[in-house]
Amino acid sequence: MTHLIPWRLGYVALEVTDLGEAEDFWTRIAGLAVSERSDDAVHLRGGTDHHWIVLHRAERPGLRRMAFELREYGDLQRYAARLEDEKIPFTRHEGAWSGPAIRFRDPSGYEVELVTGLGHVPNRPAGWFSPQELLHAVVAVTDLEESFDFYTRILGFRESDRVIGRTIFLRGGIGYHHALVLGGGRGEPHLDHVCFLMPDLDDLMRARASLLENGGELDRDLLRHPTSGSMGFYAKAVPAPTTLECCVDHARITDPDYRPRALTAGRWTSNVWLPPKR
Repeated sequence: MTHLIPWRLGYVALEVTDLGEAEDFWTRIAGLAVSERSDDAVHLRGGTDHHWIVLHRAERPGLRRMAFELREYGDLQRYAARLEDEKIPFTRHEGAWSGPAIRFRDPSGYEVELVTGLGHVPNRPAGWFSPQELLHAVVAVTDLEESFDFYTRILGFRESDRVIGRTIFLRGGIGYHHALVLGGGRGEPHLDHVCFLMPDLDDLMRARASLLENGGELDRDLLRHPTSGSMGFYAKAVPAPTTLECCVDHARITDPDYRPRALTAGRWTSNVWLPPKR
């Protein structure tokens, strides 16, 4: 039997108090393009997908939804049956740009959507730099092990690595080291960051230079992660405290016998370029 697993992160929906400010950041600073706009929402695209980020006007800022794309329509029916078996309530939706979908809540209260296929736009946004993929989202969770059980046993994500007692990296069917990261002990649940994969080092550095030239603010400058091997930087995003990571060299796991690593928390857990403490 084929392992049931989401294919990739499809889009992230954010609630913002100032729609204009948020649109300005995600277009002028982050390099996305507007694909659709209404009085209360803006759909923003990168690559050839209709949207990666959806901004919704709201009274309080935060994460509205994480959506994961499936391989095929049949997987949606299989997930619906699994959720029914687990007595997890869900609703069905027909998205204009996502096809048939189901929505439900995870143990931390986040809304999760499984979609059967995101709409595509024939050409990529033309800009000074061009994000290639919406790679992953990192969320704080109320109970790390309960969330791990939910996303692996019920939704089928595979563990890539973990930082013991703090963070778990989960990958989807596409194989990138992580499509979702669960972070424990980070206070009230929130969206820590989303990550854009850049085509190459030149585009990464163009994105960094554009950020600084256009009034953006770095949260963490150039670093290399020991888990995925990716190199990148983090920018302060809208809505706060969310950040945007831009990276290159993110590993893909293709070995069927791959064994997850358990890292101890320490100085080099997040950045292998830091010098030793003296």
